Amino acid sequence: MKVFNLPDLGEGLTEAEIHAWHVSEGEDVKLDQVLVSMETAKAVVEVPSPQAGTIAKLYGKPGEVIFTGAPLVEFAGGEEVSPAATVAGKLQVGETILNESPTGIKVAKRIGVRAMPAARLLAAREGVDLSQIKGTGAANQITLHDVELALRKPPAEDMVPLKGVRKAMAQVMIHSHEEVVPVTLVDDADIQAWSPETDITLRIIRAIIFACAQEPALNAWFDGVALSKKSFSEVNLGIALDAADGLFVPVIKSVETYSTTALRSKIDLFKQQAQARTLPAEELQGATFTLSNFGVFAGRYASPIIVPPSVAILAVGKLRHEAVYVKEVFENHRMMPLSLTFDHRAATGGEAARFLRFLIEDLQKR
Repeated sequence: MKVFNLPDLGEGLTEAEIHAWHVSEGEDVKLDQVLVSMETAKAVVEVPSPQAGTIAKLYGKPGEVIFTGAPLVEFAGGEEVSPAATVAGKLQVGETILNESPTGIKVAKRIGVRAMPAARLLAAREGVDLSQIKGTGAANQITLHDVELALRKPPAEDMVPLKGVRKAMAQVMIHSHEEVVPVTLVDDADIQAWSPETDITLRIIRAIIFACAQEPALNAWFDGVALSKKSFSEVNLGIALDAADGLFVPVIKSVETYSTTALRSKIDLFKQQAQARTLPAEELQGATFTLSNFGVFAGRYASPIIVPPSVAILAVGKLRHEAVYVKEVFENHRMMPLSLTFDHRAATGGEAARFLRFLIEDLQKR
């Protein structure tokens, strides 16, 4: 009997949750036939069979978490399963990072232990073995929160563990809180000049493109470990979308190249895919700037969370009307509240303020 271990699903994650099995024990399968759908941080990935044969055993039930390199499917007979078996024709297990544990289960080999100084201090004080902790920081670095979690007692019986997208979101928020140095600027844009038919989201995106061109310091990535920064000429815009399963941020690559019609179609497609959990993994990566339009629900200002390596995020609150003094009389104008959060490690207050000024400048045009 041959065992097929869960391969690296291409997102640098160490685990995935079983979403649904497409085969059963005793079933004969063909090469590349879909065995199981695995739920990662942001996408549901189909894992094909690396060989033809008969399924002898399935490891795990829907909802259970399987670690990368751990047994997934056992075959009865057949040829040896290649450790580089592919997923979707491209994604594979790195042969150099797997080793055999005493129990016979393949697990990821931990090459050295990277930990923040505060995490090492707490671990030493409490007698925690850092080699037994999975790091959630940059480059899998062990953070203070990781050590604190290791010290916590098991949750109460009525507590429900987070899974899938919501678990991934929690981990991303922890990472952002521990790494980013956020500062938020707020202001309003007077959009009285807009016509009633204006597509608000597309109009905001146009202003973001303009501001990024005028002040590119915020359209960038920052590496907090190497203390290095990369600015971009193209705008890869992440669009925060609220869905029943959690928050999704698909990315429109080179958004400045889209026509108005194509851009609206792309956003609508992303919304449909987010609700159906069919967003491809490659569409959830590479954002250089992010937009969150929470004002469609409620709220005027916010302090939106930056997801590294991005440097900034713009949040748009609920539109309102306000009395504006114009030429010695008051007029009732439509106002758009804006909240711009930037990573102060990578950008100055002046750069952020200029970005916001350029953004408002464009928004207040027709």
